[in-house]
Amino acid sequence: MFRLKISGFSLLELIIALSIVAILASISVPSYSSFVARSRRSDAMSALLQLQLAQQRWRASNREYADNLATLRWADGLSPEGYYQIQIERSDAAEFVGMAIPRGAQQSDSCGVFAVNSQGPIEEAPYADARCWNR
Repeated sequence: MFRLKISGFSLLELIIALSIVAILASISVPSYSSFVARSRRSDAMSALLQLQLAQQRWRASNREYADNLATLRWADGLSPEGYYQIQIERSDAAEFVGMAIPRGAQQSDSCGVFAVNSQGPIEEAPYADARCWNR
């Protein structure tokens, strides 16, 4: 009698291969998500740098910092990529505090709210610490 040779994968081989793929995916997806969140932080830093520059220009001609974004012609209040809402928390003749508040998927980022004042980044609670600014 002739024996028919069937080529292909057995069910056991298929289950083993799928298990390996699932394990690799469970390791790589959280790492990728963390990388994406870190890369989006640059959006907050860029927006706050723009805010600092705009505030310094405003103060040079008005002797005080602007108290709202509309004064600085920042119409929508969003960071360049839209991952952060930009706000001026307080301002006077001597100082201002600007914040970048995470929006959407970025809200789950462990760094939370970034902030700057007239001197530079604020790296103390309740804002993002130096670890977040340096990544």
